[in-house]
Amino acid sequence: MTRLTMSRRHALAMLGAAAALFPRVTHAQSEPDPLTLIGGFYDTLLDCLKRGPELGFDGRYQLIEPVLNGTFDIATMCKIAVGPEWTKMPGDKKGAVLVTFNKYMVTTYAARFKSFVGQQFKIGEAKQAGDGRVLVETQLIRSNGEPVELNYLFRLNKGVWRVIDIYLAGAISQMAQMRSDFAKTVTDGGPDALIASLEQKILDLQKES
Repeated sequence: MTRLTMSRRHALAMLGAAAALFPRVTHAQSEPDPLTLIGGFYDTLLDCLKRGPELGFDGRYQLIEPVLNGTFDIATMCKIAVGPEWTKMPGDKKGAVLVTFNKYMVTTYAARFKSFVGQQFKIGEAKQAGDGRVLVETQLIRSNGEPVELNYLFRLNKGVWRVIDIYLAGAISQMAQMRSDFAKTVTDGGPDALIASLEQKILDLQKES
């Protein structure tokens, strides 16, 4: 993944063609649209891959954290992943869960994007997804040439586009997967149990990296 398959010039051309999808953002000229956000996010991941061993886990984490938080709506993603139990949590527990969930998301990318072995990203189209949402289609091309679809669902909130879900293999909601994984833990043990579970996942990912 040393470079985006799509050139920057090509990307800008696509942005112009897709402007009708993002009228409120392009007219404001102050907030990036979904294609630009994904391009920047992938640039950061590619940088981590190219310099993975040099940066180490901590260096990759520091690079990814601000870009991820500028691309993803972590608060909304956390609420979706936790599910109905979220509304039952007191405010301080919600805050603690959110902080740990954010750390888990950043750690996942910092741990996995650590070495370059010929992978590539491809950024495809941005399509209307209803209710003011836009789906950006992308592919991760593995070192063996196998494409993996990764589609990002964006929502416009107060003039700012942010990812609220990621569809693996093009159709499997990552937030739905997480909600299924978290359900028993949060139902049986509440927010403290979920935080402990996420912290263990973070430790496991750090060890793998």
